[in-house]
Amino acid sequence: MQVDCRIELEYESEEQARNVASSISLDNGKYASTEVVGRRLIITSSAPSAPSMLHTLEDLMACLKVADQVVKGKVEGSDLDALSDADG
Repeated sequence: MQVDCRIELEYESEEQARNVASSISLDNGKYASTEVVGRRLIITSSAPSAPSMLHTLEDLMACLKVADQVVKGKVEGSDLDALSDADG
């Protein structure tokens, strides 16, 4: 049995969508592919079974959460702009 999944996420800008796509692309490997259409990030994935798809989606969602926070400048209790100002 083949299980297919398609996730569409809409961002404030095409740049944000592209940044998230590039952030997760290394982790996707052969398990998922990304495409940016305007402000939408489209992720497609296929797996040989439901448990395998669940595992893929759990990993993907964890990566998406981190990439989304970084792109939006939010990291657990920190503001990335404030961090970069402190460095410079």
